[in-house]
Amino acid sequence: MLTLYALTLCVGVAVVSASPFDQRQCPYDSCNQVKEGVLNVHIVPHTHDDVGWLKTVDQYYYGSRNNIQKAGVQYILDSVVKELWEDPKRRFIYVETAFFWKWWNKQKDATQQKVKTLVKEGRLQFIGGAWSMNDEATTHYQSTIDQFTWGLRKLKDTFGQCGIPTVGWQIDPL
Repeated sequence: MLTLYALTLCVGVAVVSASPFDQRQCPYDSCNQVKEGVLNVHIVPHTHDDVGWLKTVDQYYYGSRNNIQKAGVQYILDSVVKELWEDPKRRFIYVETAFFWKWWNKQKDATQQKVKTLVKEGRLQFIGGAWSMNDEATTHYQSTIDQFTWGLRKLKDTFGQCGIPTVGWQIDPL
């Protein structure tokens, strides 16, 4: 199921560092400042790109076989990076390291540097960190451990501490 959702991630009065944006360090201190005494709602767009559900990884990534399902993951990443770069108030969370890695390896150095900046500023965050979101109904625990290990290692090696997810994510629990 390849879809781009807008999710109400946090509802409530948030406690957030009041430091200026340029002094913030990755995820926890990167939220937009809140207004005291009011309900602060954070709506964070995110991905839910199944790695090989109805189509192959490449078919999802490149957007082929749209008669099965309309999907083109590379375009999500292209547009997200562009929009995040243009507006520092925007945030996005990304789940599937497999698709991200496929996209990342095709980017020029300038784009990779922009993405590293977005991650360091906490405007682009990785959630879960696994290579793909495991399906707890049909997987063995060793497969879950392996694919989390691989995905988390890629994120940490590429983005350092700022690439390590601070939020767990499972949108399809059974």
